[in-house]
Amino acid sequence: MSDRKLPRLLQTPAVLLLLVWMLIPLGLTLYFSFIRYVLNNLRRPEWTTPSISNWRGFGNYEFVLNNKDFVLAIQNSLLIVCSILFLTVILGVVIAILINKTFPGQGIVRVLLISPFFVMPAVNAVLWINMILDPVLGLQGIAVGSINDLIGSLREAPVIGAFFSLWPELEPISFRATQTSAYAVIIMVTWQWTPFAVLIFMTSLQSEDQQQKEAAVLDGAGAWSQFRFLTLPHLGRPIAIVVMIQAIFHLSLYAEIEIVSRGNGNKNLPYLIGEFANNNIGAASATGIFAVILANIVAIFLLRMIGKTLME
Repeated sequence: MSDRKLPRLLQTPAVLLLLVWMLIPLGLTLYFSFIRYVLNNLRRPEWTTPSISNWRGFGNYEFVLNNKDFVLAIQNSLLIVCSILFLTVILGVVIAILINKTFPGQGIVRVLLISPFFVMPAVNAVLWINMILDPVLGLQGIAVGSINDLIGSLREAPVIGAFFSLWPELEPISFRATQTSAYAVIIMVTWQWTPFAVLIFMTSLQSEDQQQKEAAVLDGAGAWSQFRFLTLPHLGRPIAIVVMIQAIFHLSLYAEIEIVSRGNGNKNLPYLIGEFANNNIGAASATGIFAVILANIVAIFLLRMIGKTLME
């Protein structure tokens, strides 16, 4: 047996297992998307079994496309994913550079910064929406009330009272409302996933060439020039990897949306799939195919971006 055939032969069981692991669920989802398959229908009990006789063609896809929440789900999916990626990369780079320097208690600070990443998503959502973002009992409501009390006391001051009398009374934001629930999800997921970006970037900064930075200082380069022309190019590959991994996870967010708003005006594709799956398996499967298409479009874009970064 040649040296080339032996490695391929040894890899064959793992490759076949992965193909079966991926193709069977995808094949069943594709099959269900073309039939009438509901879990409960007293008028048409034959629809409750996944039979080929219930063939519907592209009817499930048409039903999903005409659903009033479908476009909103795609928009919210892209809004949430892109916002989280942008914020986590920016915050991750800034924090990683700050804690990369030596200072007292550096080890403790690093552990505390990484700890939010190990919080379960459901616990994270409950913590933020009830204890921090709640407009009455949360830290937000307490902070807004304290600011209003402070402004009210300053209005009675003899000199500066006239100035503060022009200030309006602040109102806390209800993040369970339709317009703001998506922002609550972005905030809490960004808090949870920024430590992951910090960990990757901090590890990469450990291998940065210090001789180049010393030479740049001797040539008169400032802190911004060193960051722009040395540190940022060095972080190009870690940034691409962080974006790729996080995009895969954030396209499947569900628990945070369920806890924050129960999908009230803030649905993404996984949440829409969950709503259809309560009874209409055919429509849920068709939505799942749309989600796969969207994920592949995002993956192709990110892979090209990563490929360009790795080739530089």
